[in-house]
Amino acid sequence: MRLGIDFGGTNIKFGIFSEDGETVSFESRRLTNFTGPGNLLKNITDYAAAFAGDKPVVSGGFCVKGLIIPETGIMESDVGAGELFKGINMKEVFSDSLNIPFSVDNDARAYTWGEWKFGAGRGSRNMVCVTLGTGIGTSRIVDGKLFFGDNILEGLLGGHISIDRNGPECLCGNRGCLEYYCSATGLAAQIAKDHPELRGQGDILPLFFREIESGITKYKKILNIFLDNLTIGLVNLIHAYQPELIVLGGGLFKSGHLLVPELKKRIDRRSWTFPPGRVEIRTAQMIDQAAAKGIAFYPGTGSSDEK
Repeated sequence: MRLGIDFGGTNIKFGIFSEDGETVSFESRRLTNFTGPGNLLKNITDYAAAFAGDKPVVSGGFCVKGLIIPETGIMESDVGAGELFKGINMKEVFSDSLNIPFSVDNDARAYTWGEWKFGAGRGSRNMVCVTLGTGIGTSRIVDGKLFFGDNILEGLLGGHISIDRNGPECLCGNRGCLEYYCSATGLAAQIAKDHPELRGQGDILPLFFREIESGITKYKKILNIFLDNLTIGLVNLIHAYQPELIVLGGGLFKSGHLLVPELKKRIDRRSWTFPPGRVEIRTAQMIDQAAAKGIAFYPGTGSSDEK
C-alpha cells in the first residue's frame, strides 16, 4: 500500500491506496488542526502514522504548493508553503519519521501524475494538466512520462502567462497573469464585486454556478469573460506544448459540465493545431484525491513507477 499527503493552503489530505490505485482510506483535515501546540511537521507526521495504523504501507509521498527539488527534498523558495518549510529536507523528515521511502514535489506535478496514471489522462501520451484553485498550477506529461526539466520552474508556470499586458502587477513581477483572472480566488473576487447579492451565503462559487445552471442570465456576462480569459491562457499552452489532451482540475471544475463544452468551442476557434481541433479537453476525474494519489505513486517510489 501507498501513503499520499497533499498539503494545501486550507486542508491537508491523507490517502492510503492499494498497489492498483484503489482508495483504501482518504481524509481531508483542516490545516488549523496541525498548527496548534508543537512542531507543524511533527504534528503532520504523527497524524500520518496514526492514519496509516497497522496497514502494510511500503512507501509514501508529500506534495505541497511551492518550489521543492524532488531529488534533495528541500524547499528552495518562499513561494507557496516555502515560508513554512524553506530549507527543510522534507524527504528526510517524512522518511525518518515514518520509516518508509518518501517522495516529495510540487502539488501541480503530483496532481498531473495522479490524473494521468489513474484519472482523466489515462491512455494519453502528451498531456497538460491545469488546476484552478487558490492559484493556477500546471504540469506536463511528455511521451508518457512526467516532465522534469533542467530548471525547477519548467512546466509549472502556466498561471503566470500574461493575458493582459496592461493588467495588474503580479507578485511574480509580470502583469495581467492568467492566475489573477481565472483562479478560483480571482473568479470569486470578481463575482463578489459585480454581484454583492451573492455575498454572505457561504462559498460563492458553487452558488454562482447553481444560479447559472438554473438559467439566471444576469450572471452569464462574468462567466463568458472568465471563459474568454481562460481560453487565451489555454491556447497559449497549446501553442507552446502541442498536447493531445488538456485536463482541467481544481474546485472550479466540479462544475466542469458547464465549462468544458464552451471552452472547447472557443479553443478550437482560436488555436492553431494540426489537424484543427485535435486537442481534447477533459475535466479531472479525481478532483479531491488526484494530488495525494499522484504523489503516493510518484516516479521513483516503486519498481513499477515510470519517469
